[in-house]
Amino acid sequence: MIIVLCEGQTEERFIKEIIIPAFSHLYIVPKIIMTKGGKKGGSVHYEDFLKQAKQILHNTQLTLLLTMFDLAGISPSWWDGIKSNCPKQLNGKLKKDIEDSRFYPLWMIYEFEIVAFIAPKKTGEVVGSQHISALEKVLKNNQHNPEAINHNNYPSKHLSQICGKHGYQKIMDGISIAKKLSLEQLKTTKSFARLFDKLANVN
Repeated sequence: MIIVLCEGQTEERFIKEIIIPAFSHLYIVPKIIMTKGGKKGGSVHYEDFLKQAKQILHNTQLTLLLTMFDLAGISPSWWDGIKSNCPKQLNGKLKKDIEDSRFYPLWMIYEFEIVAFIAPKKTGEVVGSQHISALEKVLKNNQHNPEAINHNNYPSKHLSQICGKHGYQKIMDGISIAKKLSLEQLKTTKSFARLFDKLANVN
């Protein structure tokens, strides 16, 4: 059994509706992180994450524990003791605190909303064809690289400006767009590629 510990509902649905069908030969279970007050999803303190991860690892049927979190949205407590917000340093800290070879942290270095900029014409089929030119302009201004968008303005902010405050619904529209993309298109982004590659190499 492979468990993917998710930040929220969008990531959970991505695992259920995109990843599981693509890797149907694997037993994959998404699980949303629990925050204070017993709520599902959102920012969680580092120590709370460690506690939940270690509880999952107590399961002897588990072969792999992955994560799917947006680095920009995690609690500042995760970076305690780390000189710079470097994913590699964070992974080193986690592997030191969770000494289990089945634990393999993976990060959405960029917002999930980058899916909307991978193929603007496909996105237009979901949010409206009138927005395609604006989506393409943002992509062009960032060297046609969806992951570069994150460096000058978050993808979610671009989408709000293009589609209006209520014109893009992260969970519903984000997953609908992802479904329209091929696996190869999704893998053009490092964040998704790492997840696909890890699962593809599970024995």
